[in-house]
Amino acid sequence: MSEIEANHHQGPIFVVGSPRSGTSILTWCLGQHANILPQEESGWMGEFAIGTGVRYQTGNQHGDRSQLTALGVDREAFFKTFGDAIDAMIHRHRPRQEQNCKRSARENPAQVDSAFNISRSDVEPKSRWVDGTPEYSFYIYGLTLLFPHARFVHIVRDVRSVVDSMLNFKQSACKELVKTEQQAYEYWLRTVQACVQAERALGPRVVHRLRYDDLVHRPEWAIRGVLEFLGEPFMAPCIEPLARRINSSEVPNGFCAVDPRTNPAVVEQAIRLSEQLQRPFEEGPLSPGELADLKARFDRRVAFMSELDTEYALGQEKVCKLSKRLDRCGLILVCYFLLALVATAPGVLRYGWWQMNFQNAVWLVGAVAGLAFYVTLRRAGLRSFVIGMIHRCGWHRRAGDAGLHKLKNTFRNADVP
Repeated sequence: MSEIEANHHQGPIFVVGSPRSGTSILTWCLGQHANILPQEESGWMGEFAIGTGVRYQTGNQHGDRSQLTALGVDREAFFKTFGDAIDAMIHRHRPRQEQNCKRSARENPAQVDSAFNISRSDVEPKSRWVDGTPEYSFYIYGLTLLFPHARFVHIVRDVRSVVDSMLNFKQSACKELVKTEQQAYEYWLRTVQACVQAERALGPRVVHRLRYDDLVHRPEWAIRGVLEFLGEPFMAPCIEPLARRINSSEVPNGFCAVDPRTNPAVVEQAIRLSEQLQRPFEEGPLSPGELADLKARFDRRVAFMSELDTEYALGQEKVCKLSKRLDRCGLILVCYFLLALVATAPGVLRYGWWQMNFQNAVWLVGAVAGLAFYVTLRRAGLRSFVIGMIHRCGWHRRAGDAGLHKLKNTFRNADVP
């Protein structure tokens, strides 16, 4: 039995770390291995793990009279069932992925180089797959529940280079990754701190740290180290993607990201951590406290999401009540407006607008303003207006109708260091 065949049952690989740190190129490097199938950034498995936790909690909510309790399905088995299904789905659709990759290489060579292969021959087992979604830095614990044998490679790059790259990078449809230097430093800090915590909690057998500079300047040594960590033999094609630039930010020469509005304390914290991580890695003991914290954070996210449907229903009910009250207010405003017109009409017709007395003017202006506000509110949509007010006032953290504000885009960054 070959070494590759012996690794057939090894788990998937996740390349984590801050965006613009080399996660894409490292994914393609590992994907050139005969036993590793490269994946496009997925982005859904982290929240899927949260959702799986919610469903498991729902399936046990009635104690002994619950289905999952009666079946004797524990949480680990429940998660692994879905993880195995994801793994099988990815391998089953490998032929379609190869076709799509070749088409993408023809249509957009700046993102997918034609020299990068899903597989080099039909006999390559490709029994494992690698996913380089940077946002999975926040979901490492949940991914270990779905894939108990998963391995994580934390690639870390100097924060100043990352910030420059973030500020010059355009996502699909010209969407900016970050808008300000402050956001870039904070984004880097959140992702890297989450990965460092996972390193301490899960240990070097599960999370391997790789410096971006080593990948660029000592590629063979760096790739050998990663493959040794993964339990895979070294293969020269894994270095080939490093000869080409993909997914580049095209940072202009002499670009300097210095914004006077940026908090110096955030910059100092990020640079201090960056310099610490650029030093040679020293393996330390596992931290049970960090592992317990990771689990607690995951459980809090599950609890939050499990309550979201209830909060949403309560919010909808409140909006319906508010809408009925608004209808009554609208009727009152219309009557008030008509009354103001009746009260001011004789004076206007006799003396003209400029001779209107102060009391009548206040009546009319108030009526017009109130009616305009009502019409604007109705046209904007009551639900959207209320959600906007809740968001701007910060009430979504404590109000009963917090479910109206789904937090789909910001939730992945919530409750992380």
